[in-house]
Amino acid sequence: MIHRGKKALLSTAALLFVSSLTTPVWAHRAPALSAGAAILVDGNTGQILYARDIRGEFYPASITKIMTAYLAITHGWHDTVHVSVQAQDQIGASAYLRAGQSLPMPKVVTAMMLVSGNDAAYAVAQTVGGSVAHFVQMMNRQAKAWGAPGIHFDNPDGLPDPKHVVSALGMAIIAEHAMQNPIFRRIVSTKESTLPPDPHPRVYYNQNQLLYHFPGAVGIKIGYTIEADETIVGAARRHHLFLIEVLLRDTPAGLWPDAENLLLWGFGNFRAMTLVKSGQMLGTVDVGGRPVPVRSAQGITYAVQKSARPAIGVQLTALTPHSNRPIRKDETVGEAEITVNRHLVAEVPVRATKALAPLPPRLHWNWAWLLLPAAVAASLGVGTRRAQISGARRRFGGGLNRG
Repeated sequence: MIHRGKKALLSTAALLFVSSLTTPVWAHRAPALSAGAAILVDGNTGQILYARDIRGEFYPASITKIMTAYLAITHGWHDTVHVSVQAQDQIGASAYLRAGQSLPMPKVVTAMMLVSGNDAAYAVAQTVGGSVAHFVQMMNRQAKAWGAPGIHFDNPDGLPDPKHVVSALGMAIIAEHAMQNPIFRRIVSTKESTLPPDPHPRVYYNQNQLLYHFPGAVGIKIGYTIEADETIVGAARRHHLFLIEVLLRDTPAGLWPDAENLLLWGFGNFRAMTLVKSGQMLGTVDVGGRPVPVRSAQGITYAVQKSARPAIGVQLTALTPHSNRPIRKDETVGEAEITVNRHLVAEVPVRATKALAPLPPRLHWNWAWLLLPAAVAASLGVGTRRAQISGARRRFGGGLNRG
């Protein structure tokens, strides 16, 4: 992730990774893949573990709905979805919604993600955005805010459009952010869901085969159109390691082997290393001349090659080093810069472990006032000396300077 406004971010105790989605970390030879573009990242940190044409632009198909679902969760989760004729008539209307229906947003979003219903995506976009056009603006604005490159959405469902393209890197960033939302995580790991009876309940099964066949799989979305071919954003957790993969322009025969083999390669070659534990004592930061003991606000894990023994460094700095105000226990007072082999990989807020009273007011001397009496005294002295000389000249007739 690329970040801005670090101090503001730290005030909310949010973890900041500065190495996210940058240079790949190469281990043993990766498996042969049939996908046109591929990326594997550590979902905890954003490290790139494998990369192939990650900035190339491709049709995404229904992995588009990752952003659609995220915006529905964050901007309209308690809304009621009113199904329009346009939504009902969308190509690929696999949720089988009917015009005039009013349905709860959670049910519609879940159906959309499980069976890739374009009717559901269109209805969600109209409900959340007021119009599909405005919702698409929201999608692109969110992608830009996350710093996802190569992303240009032109619809909420992923139907082919020359202006609707994504990159593997951009989708990895979007997936990384979306998977931080607990509601989103729950939806994409759901295997079965229903919509209310009308007149009979409709049952939906998740099309993501990783959930059924890959131990540790947690979602998230697949897609297919003739123009895009097979696409997937997949994710799995094992032994504290959280991996996210994106495959674009894959083949029907290659998609699931590629998806499983890339994840297996990641788990086989990398391990999750704890750099800092949540609540771990890290030392002290200097605030107004006071050493303030601090602890980490969050734990940090980092993907390293299984045979590696990297050197970990921690550098502490205060947010307001010259402040003399009181400090509350658990207040965020600084940050810890975490390095691996001298490479900065993360910054995490640190919190005070105890309360400290304010420092007494400091006396600030105004040297001009101290110099004024001396100047006055000197002036009076000069005046007195001149008066004495003048008097002497009058007494002696002004002859003091004669030889």
